[in-house]
Amino acid sequence: MKVYYDYEDKRDYEKCDCREEKKYYKRDHDYDKCDYYEKKCCDEHKYQKCYPKNPCPYPMIFECACGTGAVIPGTATAAEAAPFAPRSLGCLTIDTTCLKNPVVKFDFTGIIRFLNTTGTDTPTRLTFALFKKCNDGDEILCGTWDFALDFDDVTEQITTSYSFSHCECNSCPGCCTYSVRIIAATNVGLDNTLDVYNTTLSAIAKSAC
Repeated sequence: MKVYYDYEDKRDYEKCDCREEKKYYKRDHDYDKCDYYEKKCCDEHKYQKCYPKNPCPYPMIFECACGTGAVIPGTATAAEAAPFAPRSLGCLTIDTTCLKNPVVKFDFTGIIRFLNTTGTDTPTRLTFALFKKCNDGDEILCGTWDFALDFDDVTEQITTSYSFSHCECNSCPGCCTYSVRIIAATNVGLDNTLDVYNTTLSAIAKSAC
């Protein structure tokens, strides 16, 4: 049986002539009963809504997670490349049920390493995508971000950080999971090295004014 709870301060008990300061419990089928209050205060203190997973939220909520890496294999030519299978880079869940018109800022960071061994003139590209799924709803695409490199000489290499941010204003409260994936990639050169690692995901949320 699901139990909801609330904390009342001492002033509430004095106003209702309650003799003890206690937790006030109510069950799903118990809304017509008032165990700890005088009858005249029962309606005033009747519980009106269910608590979310985080019953006592702070003004701001922060969540973070370490993601996974991905290695993008090289191909002889772009035409010979097999259909790209998306690579997951991680996900995190944040519960904004307690917030009013929540504003959510999501950040992704990672390290990209590329070693050019073939001297191809075809740019190397990665397309990152952010997906969101709330409660039992469908997964939606929040946005895409491109990363591109264009090296001409053999043995050129780079290791660089990469990041993107996504902001949602006045979104619907709920328990939402954000997922980052590489949905498209180009790495022409059988011996080229292209990988993404040390990925982190974070999200911060607050109520809108």
